[in-house]
Amino acid sequence: MKRKWVLIILAIIAAVGLTLNLIALIEDKTTKCESVQSTEYNGLVAEYSGEGVCEVIVDMGYVFRSSTVVETIRIVNNSATPLVLLDYSTQCRCMWLSFEREPIAVGAYRDIELTFDSRGEWGTVGNYMEITTSKDDAPVVLWIGAEIE
Repeated sequence: MKRKWVLIILAIIAAVGLTLNLIALIEDKTTKCESVQSTEYNGLVAEYSGEGVCEVIVDMGYVFRSSTVVETIRIVNNSATPLVLLDYSTQCRCMWLSFEREPIAVGAYRDIELTFDSRGEWGTVGNYMEITTSKDDAPVVLWIGAEIE
């Protein structure tokens, strides 16, 4: 029994260390996106520059247990070349994205939908999603938080 707890504690320490290293790597290549609520558009707007990691913070607020919530995020391409959102990865099956994989012209935008299914979740939930783009070293990263009631 004692050995089991030691292994669990070691696993937690390793996970924390790995997370801190990942954060340090991301911060080295991070360019914050302009993430603002727009008066013309009822949703979150992220302006993509094409330089470094584009981070977007998505606060879903309070979500009722066993419900599904959809958040729309507008990606505006402010880079010098067309942008294609290729794919995404996440650690939780409770969240997924819907978007077209067609090029976004310079100065144009694309709305993507983030869906969160709170079934099986409780308390404070945090997740990370990475959208790979046509520019290898400049993904879009979504930091997502919700409070399940």
